[in-house]
Order: sequence, then structure tokens, then C-alpha cells
Amino acid sequence: MIFFETIMALPFLLAVAPNVVAPLDGCLPIQDERIYARDVAAAVPAFANVPADFALGYAPAPGTRRVFKSDALARVARNQGVAADGLEALPDVCFERAMTTLEAGEILEAMRGAWGAGSVPGPDVHMELRSFSPQVAPQGIVVFPRSGLQLPATSDPQADVLWRGYVLYGNNRRFSISARAHISTTTTRVVAVADLSVGNVVREDQVRLETFDTFALDDRPARNLDEVVGFVPRTMIRSGAMVLRSQLSRAPEVARGDVVKVEVTAGGAHLLFEGRAETEGVAGKTILVKNLTSGKDFRARVTGKGKVSVQ
Repeated sequence: MIFFETIMALPFLLAVAPNVVAPLDGCLPIQDERIYARDVAAAVPAFANVPADFALGYAPAPGTRRVFKSDALARVARNQGVAADGLEALPDVCFERAMTTLEAGEILEAMRGAWGAGSVPGPDVHMELRSFSPQVAPQGIVVFPRSGLQLPATSDPQADVLWRGYVLYGNNRRFSISARAHISTTTTRVVAVADLSVGNVVREDQVRLETFDTFALDDRPARNLDEVVGFVPRTMIRSGAMVLRSQLSRAPEVARGDVVKVEVTAGGAHLLFEGRAETEGVAGKTILVKNLTSGKDFRARVTGKGKVSVQ
């Protein structure tokens, strides 16, 4: 409240030149959100008699400077009851946000800390920092959230990824930084050893598992045989091609033309009979079934392999 009350009562006191490079050899570094009398006193001993927590204004933005002119400082001091002796020769005082040169090691450490929601990468994940910018940032904590990671358009293990982060400084302020990194891992993928046709269930002898290097977050390839065997391709997959998860659909528990067991429940009544599937479907899907006795069609929900139910 001291800061705002003083500003309202004494608008003429702070002849401040914000965002202006001071005509001085250097500026005093500042880390707080505001500049206090104790900060000025570090350069102007006469200002030590001003209450230390008296706020003169806000700290400048990173990369800019804020200059308090000598006559303005003298008026503030006199207003706070400081004797006039020695106030006429006060110097201009310059402040700038405390900055630091970013180090590759701390950026890489922040990336590793964000990997796996706080856990460091396993021995099978390789991280290499290629570049980052800017080189200078406010003093604070380097953060690279997983949400800032942009996946590459290719699974090429040599492809770089863009990772956007920030330096957390001051009163929860963020200074944006970005980096390019090489992040790869050695894992497995499924490869077709024969042409996989649309609509035909993939057999185990049609695919094989191989080890390869890829971007560590590339989840497009099928990693295990059980993700492919028993599934149905949506598009033709040529022999020798990597099998992608997006190319596959679950094989239907009931195919068109299958004879299925129909279970009917109505109140306390329970009935079992056989029907013929007129459409295909996976578990949970409703399909059309023909009653083999009456020839009438009805809808039933697939409950398992060759089984449907009606309620």
C-alpha cells in the first residue's frame, strides 16, 4: 500500500525514464518485481535514510533499463524526511532485470526432468541438445514442459524436434526460450513379410518383429506382434513395409454370414437359438441378424466371438 499511496499523493516525484538505456557505464541488477529504496541505497548511500521498503516503481522488463533521475531521487528523499544536505549531488541510478547466460547443461537437465512426467530418460533414450535461443535470460528456473514439445513429421531418428520452454522468474513471470534437440530410442516395430490385404485378418506368419532407432515419442508404428496379428488392414500394406497402428482395425467377432448364437432376455424369460449375421461387428456393436426359422431380421448386440444378445 505504501507504493500506491505515495504515487497517488506525489505524482511529481518519480521522473523515471522506463525502457531507456541509461547513459551510465552499468546498471544495478534487480530481481524483485519492484524497485525499493534499499535498492537505490546500494548506489546512493544518502538514500539509506529512506525507509528500506519504500517502493519507487516497477522493475523493467528483461532486456530493458529503468533510470531514476537525480532530481527525482532528491525529491523522494526530502519527502521521506531525509535532510537536504548532500541530496543536490545525487547521481542518476539505473536498474535492469538481473540476466544470466543460459547454459546447455541446465537446458538439457530441464528437458530430462520433464521427460516421463518428472522421471529422467531410461538408458534406451538418447537426448542431444542441438541449439537454443535466446542465449541470455532473466535469472530464474528453466522449464521445458512436455506440452511444448513438437513432434517431427517423420520417424527418422536423425530428425530434430522443436521444444518450447521458458524461464520462470520474478512473481511467476515467464520468459520464452526454445531449443532444438535430437531425441531417439532403440525399440521394436512390426514389419510385413507378405502383402497384407484390406479386410483380411493378419496371420502371424505374415509379419515379423525387428529392432530400429526412432524418435522416442513416435507411437505410430505397431511395436508388438499382438498389436497386428488378428487385426484387419484398412489399407493395403506391402511386403517389407512398417505396419502402423492407424492402418489396422480390430477383426470383427462376428462376420457377415456367420451362424451366431442368439441370447434373448425379456423380463424373467430366457431364450437361446441360432441366427445368421447379415452384417459384421465387433463386441459392443449392434448388427443385423436373420432368424433362421422365421426368416425375419432383427437387431442384436455382439457380445463375443459368434455370440449376440437381444434385450
